[in-house]
Amino acid sequence: MLPEVKKVKLIPSVFPTVWQTVIFRNYGIVNSGRIAKILGCDEKTVDEEAFRLGLEKDESTVKAWEEKGYLTIIRNNWFLLSYSQIIELLDYTQEKLEFILEKEDFFSVKLGNYKPYCEEVKYFPLSSEQKAETESLAKIVKSHSVKGERPFDFFSKLKVTPCEKTAGELRRIIHGYVTPCGDTFAVNGKTYLPDNLLCEYQKQGINGLWLHGTLSSLSPYPFDENLSKGYQERRENLQELIDRCKNYGIKIYLYFNEPRALSDDGKYSHLVGRKENGFACLCLERAEVQKYLYESVKDLCTEIDGLGGIITITMSENPTHCNYYPNTNCPVCKNIPPEQSASIVNNIIYKAVKDSGCGAEVIANLWGWSQFMCWTEEQTFRGIDLLNKGISVMCVSEYDLEIEKGGVKGRIIDYSISNPGPSDITVKSLKRAKEKGHKIYAKIQVNNSWECSAVPYLPVFDLVYEHLDNLSKIGVFDYMLSWTLGGYPSPSLDLTSKFNADFNLDKWYEEKFKGDANTVHRGVKLICDGFREYPFSISSLYYSPKTLGYANLWEKESSQKTSTMVCFAYDDYETWTTPYDYETYISQYEKLLKKWKEGLEEFKKVEQTEIIKEMALYGEVAYLHFKSDLIQTKYSFAKRNGDSVQIKNLVSEDKTLTKE
Repeated sequence: MLPEVKKVKLIPSVFPTVWQTVIFRNYGIVNSGRIAKILGCDEKTVDEEAFRLGLEKDESTVKAWEEKGYLTIIRNNWFLLSYSQIIELLDYTQEKLEFILEKEDFFSVKLGNYKPYCEEVKYFPLSSEQKAETESLAKIVKSHSVKGERPFDFFSKLKVTPCEKTAGELRRIIHGYVTPCGDTFAVNGKTYLPDNLLCEYQKQGINGLWLHGTLSSLSPYPFDENLSKGYQERRENLQELIDRCKNYGIKIYLYFNEPRALSDDGKYSHLVGRKENGFACLCLERAEVQKYLYESVKDLCTEIDGLGGIITITMSENPTHCNYYPNTNCPVCKNIPPEQSASIVNNIIYKAVKDSGCGAEVIANLWGWSQFMCWTEEQTFRGIDLLNKGISVMCVSEYDLEIEKGGVKGRIIDYSISNPGPSDITVKSLKRAKEKGHKIYAKIQVNNSWECSAVPYLPVFDLVYEHLDNLSKIGVFDYMLSWTLGGYPSPSLDLTSKFNADFNLDKWYEEKFKGDANTVHRGVKLICDGFREYPFSISSLYYSPKTLGYANLWEKESSQKTSTMVCFAYDDYETWTTPYDYETYISQYEKLLKKWKEGLEEFKKVEQTEIIKEMALYGEVAYLHFKSDLIQTKYSFAKRNGDSVQIKNLVSEDKTLTKE
């Protein structure tokens, strides 16, 4: 189902007409013919009006945007076009848009879980006044035209070169930098994991790549055959990727969140239990459901050669088994503890893998086996005890870590680099698993996190080292190194791959930066000191302006909207500053920025090698994103309080920093 349509206040158009905004946001990104079609004009008119806006025609970028940037296209038009016009603009079916919004890592949630009501946008000739205003705006557009790298051209400069480095026994598993999260194997893996990137991962010591997978797209689905159409082709793409990765000492791990729910249409009422939001969960207490889970996994692992493993998540936001989330309404499973349901899923998958004889590893990710999902500590331990001993156990290292910033106490939910783990509950859980004979893993972030997702990596190597060192003290040396963000080849990956019980951080700096090691290290330490001041909270992570930074649009009047997860930040600043009061939030950011800037100054004192220039560039961009959060928070506060002098100063500062 598509998210419901709601009437909300739309963001005013910068241009004289809304159709000009449509052209401005889509020209050179979407096929011009389709832009013309939705606007009700011809392609020549679109080209002429784009030129009037100061835009240049370049259709060579369209294919890359439509293949890899479609989420951005949807987001850019969410408050601009109706559902029907978005579908027509992208040449989608409604079913394809539904799939993307639901399956692409909960994209609909990030857009607000509703669609703003938008009138159909159509072209009409400009008046003389509108032409004059457009001419003035076009001069601004042209003055800021940037020509440089091609979109999504991240790795063209990397070469496939022989690498003597062989994969070690310790696991270093990461998500590919531009790997999709939806129908991952519908296309050949070379489009998102080219050989030159795999070669670079090998050099950085990466020996595992994890990718989202759904059983219904990779194995026959007996409950609705339409859901498994094309599964053989997807298996072929998976096999091709496994074979190519093998050349670089890298194994493929499928990330499973199973068994997925069906639409609640009553067709399979004898199989389902929990029902909500139009979905019906497959009830694990039904023999047919357990049989399906076992046979589909076994069939996949039997036919696919060389699969590295399966990583499971059994408590999450995705509707799967009846106890996937608290407070089930399944009449059977409401009497069954969730740790039993979660363990059954893992054990069935493990038995299927083992019986297939493929030798793949099964890793149970314990995300959600926690207070966040209303589990007690005893339930977590009981769930671990119920797991087959051959299953590896992984915990999010920093989950539920106690922190204090500016006198405000809190706890980590999800991931953090600024607050190195492990937490007390992670230590206890992994020790319990180890005592029971399980191999243990930590899920960490080493490149970036939602603290600043807009850069490939943050130059905070000492915080990464501190985290690894803490984990080593409880015997953890195997890691899942990222969620879907954080897969860029970087010095942090190099550090992590080399880390072991005998690792020496100073020597690593000397090997990496030679005679400039001390100055670089001093700069990194200052940046790390600043990052420790980050006003961490789940609200700040998800709802603040820092993700889009200067691309986040301001509104003169009250927006009357609630900010959304890592997508749209409006002016409801309390949504992202909580649990900090306004003054504390601002103070923490000012402390962060002061130290961060001092660290960047140290990088200017050394020879500007490629690695130093890259670190300085990403460090500067991160600094600017943090500064954008600070400025937009101040702007929202000043707007609320009618402080016109402060507003004027902030707009001026933001304009300068946007250019920077």
